[in-house]
Amino acid sequence: MNTLHFYTKRIFALVCLFFFGFLILIASRGPTESADAEFSSKEWINQKQNREYAKHPKFLGPMAKRPGEQLSFQPQPAPAAGIGLVPYSELDIPRNIDEEVVRRLNVHLNGIDLEKMSRKECATNTTLAKYWSDTQGRVVPQKDNWEKFYANIGSCDIYRDESQVQDLLDDLNRIPLKHVAIMEGGTQIKLIFTFENDKQAVFKPMRYGRDYETDPNHFYFGDFERHTAEIATFHLDKILGFRRAVPTAGRVVNITGELLEKAEKRLKKTFFVSPAKNQCFVGKCDYYCDTTHAICGDPDLKEGSVQMFLPDDTSVPRKHNKSPYRRTYSKKTQLAQWQTDMNYCEAKVKTKMPYAHGRSLPDFIDLHILDYLIGNQDRHHYETFNVFDDMPPYSMHLDNGRAFGKTKFDDEDILMPLKQCCVIKPSTLATLLRYYKGPKSLTETLHESLSKDAIAPVLAYKHYPAMERRLGKIMHSVLECLDDRNGPENVVMNEFHNPKVYQFPLQKHDEDEDETAPEQHPAPPADPQHPEQEHPGENQGPPGLLPKPVEGLFKPVEKPQQVANPDGHRMEESA
Repeated sequence: MNTLHFYTKRIFALVCLFFFGFLILIASRGPTESADAEFSSKEWINQKQNREYAKHPKFLGPMAKRPGEQLSFQPQPAPAAGIGLVPYSELDIPRNIDEEVVRRLNVHLNGIDLEKMSRKECATNTTLAKYWSDTQGRVVPQKDNWEKFYANIGSCDIYRDESQVQDLLDDLNRIPLKHVAIMEGGTQIKLIFTFENDKQAVFKPMRYGRDYETDPNHFYFGDFERHTAEIATFHLDKILGFRRAVPTAGRVVNITGELLEKAEKRLKKTFFVSPAKNQCFVGKCDYYCDTTHAICGDPDLKEGSVQMFLPDDTSVPRKHNKSPYRRTYSKKTQLAQWQTDMNYCEAKVKTKMPYAHGRSLPDFIDLHILDYLIGNQDRHHYETFNVFDDMPPYSMHLDNGRAFGKTKFDDEDILMPLKQCCVIKPSTLATLLRYYKGPKSLTETLHESLSKDAIAPVLAYKHYPAMERRLGKIMHSVLECLDDRNGPENVVMNEFHNPKVYQFPLQKHDEDEDETAPEQHPAPPADPQHPEQEHPGENQGPPGLLPKPVEGLFKPVEKPQQVANPDGHRMEESA
C-alpha cells in the first residue's frame, strides 16, 4: 500500500512537470495563428522579420527610415559656444584634388600672371570718407569702430582693414545692449539691437543646432534661416578675398537679463515661460511668429548672430537689383529659362546692361561661386552701392541665411552663371587655385578664421568635406570653359566687354533695379529711461551715418493672384 502511494505521488509530479513544461514551450514559441490572436501573431512575425533585416547592412534596424517618413523638427538646443572645437588636423578632411585637372589648368595658364592681372582689377580704389572729402568737402565722423567702418567703405570692396573689422566684430559680441526692438517685416523673427554707443545691429536667434539639415521636401524659399550661415559666409567671403559681405559675429544673450529687460513694449508682451520652464518669446513677423515657433532659451540663454547695419541709404545710396538668374519661386513652374537653356547667358545676359560692359558680370560670377560653396539657392536680388558716381558699382554679398543647409547635395544650377558665361576674375581664379592645390586647403583656412568667433565652432564639421567637394567641381567647370573658349584670354578677365553692345557713359542708374524693392528703415533707438517713447522721431537717432538693414525684410506690394513668400519673394498663388 505504501509502495502504491509512493508511485502515485511520483506519477502526479511527472504529470505536473510535463504539463507546466508544455505550457512554457507554447509560451516561448509565441502566439498561435488562431482567429483571436491573428493580430498579435502578425505583429510578432513582423518583429522577427525586422530583427532579421537589422542584420543586413542595407538596413539600420528599428531606427531605419520608413516609407513616407519625414524629418522631425529638431528641438532648440542650448548654446554651443566652445563645445567641440577640434583642431583641423584631427578632422581628416579629404582635399579631392584631381591631378589631371591641375595639370590641364597649368597648361592653359602657362605664361599667364594672374597676380599681375589682379592688380589691375580695380583701377581706382578710394574710401567713402576720402571721396566725399574730395568731391563735396564733407567730413565723415570716425569716433568708434562703426563710424570707422562706414568711413572706410571702398569703391572696390566694402572693407580692406581686417584688423579694424575684427575690432568691430568684438564690439558686436561684447557691447552691452541699450534697447531691443522688433525688426519689421520678414517671415522670421529678427530683433534690432541698439547698443550703449547708440549704434545698431540685427540679431537672428538660433532656431536649431548645427547638425540639422534642410528637409529635402522643403523649397528653398520656405526654409528657416540659420544664424550660423551669416557668420560662416562672412568669414568665407573674407578668405576668398571678396570682402563684400557685412561683418557678422556670434553672441550669446540672456533672454531675461538682456532682451526682456531692454525690450520695447510690444516685444515684451510676447515673452512667456514654457512648460519646460525656459524663457521664450514670439515677436512679430509674417509667418513664423507664434507659440509653435517661439524662440526659447536654456533656460534663458540664447545663441544668435549679430550683423551690423550698412549706412542709411539716404546718406549712402544703394540699389536693389533683380538677378538675371533668379529662380521662379513657384511650386508649379519650378524651372526658370536659365535652368534649361545653356545659351541663356550669351543671349539674355551678355547682351544687356550692366553685364555687357564692365565689372558687373565678373562680380556676379563671384557671387554665384560663393553661393555654390555655401549651398545658397535663395539668391533672387543683389545690392550695389550707388554713391561713387564715376566708378562702377560692385555687388554686395548679403542675405545668406539659408546657406549651409545640405551637406550631401550640390545644386549645380547655382553654378550656371559660370558654366554658361565662362567668365572669371584673375584674382578669384588665383585664390581658388591656391586653395585647391596649395598646401593649405579652403576649409582649413576657414576653420582658423571661424575659430576666432565667440560661438565657435560655428559650422558642423560635416560641411567641410562638402565645401572641398564643391571646390573641385568649380575647378572642373573652369577647365571646361578654358577648353571650350580656346584659352584663358576669353575666360579670365577683370572686366567683360561685348563689342556688339554699345557702351554708354557710366551713369548712376544703369543697373537693372527692382522697382518693387521695399524701403527699409531700422527702429530708431529708444530712451530706456522713457519707455513710453517707443518710436522717437527720426532726428533723435545717433549722429553721423545712420544704420540701415541689409536685407529685404518688408513685404512688397502684392500683385493680383500673388502672395508674399519668405523674405518678400513672390510665388504664384495657384502653386
